Amino acid sequence: MAYATKLGALTEELVTLLTSTSVNSDPARFNLHRESALRALRHHNFARTNQFDVTSQFDGLDEKFRVLLEDPLADALKERLNILAKLEVKWAPEILHLLLELSDRPVEKSKLENLDFLKEPEPDPGPTLKWKDLIAEDPLLRDKSVWQNVDFGAESSDGEDGFEDSRSELTGLTNTTLQSSVDEEFNQRPEDYAIDTINKEDLDQLRDAQFWQKTPTVDGVQLETVKTTITELQAIREVLFMLLGLPTSLFEILGEGPIVPKRKYALKHASADAFFKVGRSFSEQGTAVMRLRSWAKRDQSIPLIQVLQSSILCRTVEFDARISDIQQRFVSPVKDIVVSLLSVQAEVSSYMRPLVRLSEIIKKLEDERYPHAFRYLELLYDEACTSQLAGDGVIYSFIGRLFFECFKIYLRPIRKWMEDGELTKGDKVFFILEASGDIEPTLLWQSRFKIRRTQDGVLHAPRFLQAAANRIFTTGKSVVVLKHLNQFDSLQSVRGDFELSLDFDSVCNPEVLGYAPFPELFDSAFHTWVESKHHSASSMLRRILFDSCGLQTSLDALSHLYFLADGATASVFTNSIFDKLDTLDLSWNDRYTLTELAQSTFGAIPSLSSDRLRTSVLTLSRKHQDVAKCRRTVKVLSILELKYHLSWPIQIILTPATISTYQRIFTFLLQIRRSSHILSRQRLITDGLTKSSSSDERALYYSLRTRLLWFTQMLYYYLTSLVLEPLSQKMRADLKATEDVDTMIEVHTCYIKTTIDQALLGSKLELIHRTILKILDLGIKLEDAQAANAAANKEALEKQQEMMDLSMASLGLHTPQRKGLSRPLLKEAKGEAESSSDDEEQNIDVDLSILSSTFDEKGDLLYFEKLRNMKTDFDRWVRFVASGLRGVARAGGGGEARSWDTLGEMLENGLDAGGMGHR
Repeated sequence: MAYATKLGALTEELVTLLTSTSVNSDPARFNLHRESALRALRHHNFARTNQFDVTSQFDGLDEKFRVLLEDPLADALKERLNILAKLEVKWAPEILHLLLELSDRPVEKSKLENLDFLKEPEPDPGPTLKWKDLIAEDPLLRDKSVWQNVDFGAESSDGEDGFEDSRSELTGLTNTTLQSSVDEEFNQRPEDYAIDTINKEDLDQLRDAQFWQKTPTVDGVQLETVKTTITELQAIREVLFMLLGLPTSLFEILGEGPIVPKRKYALKHASADAFFKVGRSFSEQGTAVMRLRSWAKRDQSIPLIQVLQSSILCRTVEFDARISDIQQRFVSPVKDIVVSLLSVQAEVSSYMRPLVRLSEIIKKLEDERYPHAFRYLELLYDEACTSQLAGDGVIYSFIGRLFFECFKIYLRPIRKWMEDGELTKGDKVFFILEASGDIEPTLLWQSRFKIRRTQDGVLHAPRFLQAAANRIFTTGKSVVVLKHLNQFDSLQSVRGDFELSLDFDSVCNPEVLGYAPFPELFDSAFHTWVESKHHSASSMLRRILFDSCGLQTSLDALSHLYFLADGATASVFTNSIFDKLDTLDLSWNDRYTLTELAQSTFGAIPSLSSDRLRTSVLTLSRKHQDVAKCRRTVKVLSILELKYHLSWPIQIILTPATISTYQRIFTFLLQIRRSSHILSRQRLITDGLTKSSSSDERALYYSLRTRLLWFTQMLYYYLTSLVLEPLSQKMRADLKATEDVDTMIEVHTCYIKTTIDQALLGSKLELIHRTILKILDLGIKLEDAQAANAAANKEALEKQQEMMDLSMASLGLHTPQRKGLSRPLLKEAKGEAESSSDDEEQNIDVDLSILSSTFDEKGDLLYFEKLRNMKTDFDRWVRFVASGLRGVARAGGGGEARSWDTLGEMLENGLDAGGMGHR
């Protein structure tokens, strides 16, 4: 208690002198400095100052003074060192070492006269007594006879008259006496007052302990090559000092490299080789600890590296405490102990083994070129797995605890990202980065945040986290989207305060889960930790997309718009376009007219908002600029595009890239409807234009027309009933069953890809798709040929009738009145039909005879031959499509192959059915 009180008082005085603060002036600051100083003084593990080194330094300083002709200064220093040695001050080496450290060019700046300031002032003796003062008080002293000597031998027999005193004798005696007194008082040295208290036995024992200062001698000749023998206790002391990182005489450090034992020392009772091997074993362990100490002292700015340094320092401090306990056992034994270097080695090895393994990890980390900051986490993880497999519980527990201590720092940016949707600015360790600049809300999910990867495309994250990286990435993005939707407060209220603790005891628990593999334990615990944050954010965002943002309604709108799910409504839109094409109306591709038509037609659908609907028209190629030419092929319909604006949260799922796929499917359906529409216009009952045709022509025409109608209807049925409807229903069910937005995007993307492949629009079926478009063009070609033939027959019939009328008139016969329209009247009726409104019912026929002049087939080819050629082309192309689909289906696999095989089989069965065509 007295020691603590004295230490506290001295510490307070030291703090006051150094900081110029006191308990009265600034209590808070004073207490802070005092506690910090007391903690450092109480818990230090520094060894005592080497008194022999201090003595050697002062001897060198004395010699330096004398070489530089400063003998008085050297004598003064020597005198005071001798005085200090006699005082037997316990902390004299520390005090002298402090003075040496504080000294600054003592030869130049030291002055002997400054020593006078160290002397205590003599007390004032008062005024001196003088003879004149005595005479003034006693006048009898003026008589000189008073000072004469008395002759006590006046009556003696020697006959002497008396004692004679002369002034010269008195004066000489007085001067001699005074001079001797001064010399005796002022010429004595400090050594004259010294008392001999040196214990020769203790001094000899101390000198014997300084083995490093001994050199073997033979007859007074030093033998440098002979090994110096030391005791086992001395070797133990040197080994323990070396393990503590202190300089020793038994070991040496080769630069910044390893520690090696010196060969100049040997044990008395052991061979030199055996002692050297033991020393080398200790030096290897010391090298490992030194590597840890030096690496932990390096300057690091990355928190993930700093936490490893802190953990290493904590473990080296624990190791130092254990070494100090061993030292205490030998310095102040409480019972009899055996001094054995091998027993110390066995004891120290149990402490050293985890540190040596950790040192190997640090060395491997240093040897790698440009390692990532989290690289040591992977090494610790691998070492924990290896040590557990080897059954080494000590290493497993040591490395496992160190791993989780460091992993907690790596969890900080992950927690911040998954809970708040935020990234630390300038953090290059985390595997998620944010794009610079402003990002549109529609690209918030896809483009604002990216996963950081290396130049080799490897995820910039520890290997053991790569399985959960996408889920972590998705959770943070979900939180960001919820913030933009003003739903972050709702998310915070849903989350609980409990969080799974990720530490070694909670995750691994060796007593209960000792035989469970470490990777499985970690993956399970980390997956649970991630799921606790992922589920709340992802489920809330998914619910908001369906309920508040109208994802289901948007899917219905796209289905009605691009897949023409409502056939009646779609027919009003498509037939109006087809009628304008057949009547050569130049406004068929006017985007304003088309937008108005689409809004008025599809606006009646409840799930579709007409305000969001627009149309766009691509530029026609030069050869299709003429409407009379462009109407002959269904390919021209690809210039028509429907644009339906979706809200930005919905565009996260239904990305703009997928909308273009919807447009391709819409174009294909529109092309099929175009061919079917023109084939369905001709009525069998009202067909008066083909009465003049032969029966073979009519049979061949109707046979080919029936086949084309069968092909278009069957193809449209395949796309709508066997592809679009089943896949759409499955996609919607899968969307409702998903867990997060990324899975929803993946489901929709997979749906689009599957739909494109099964709808014959994939890259594998490009040739088959072009062939199908040729077959669809064949329907337009057939009706144009029939219209041209009907117009030619009608004109021939009218000419024949006119000639008959003229013949009868020349014979004077009465000409009967013919029913029907004359040629001028027929043309007038045609003009009225062309100027009719576009809003007529779709069952109103368009007279295709007006297109007869635009049919560009060769005139020398008969109508019947044209029909036969078209039938031949139809059969060849359809068989090519059927065989091609079945061939691709056999080569491939999956749902697409089954759909292709089904369509191919339908086409083959239709071609092989009897009565399908004219032979």
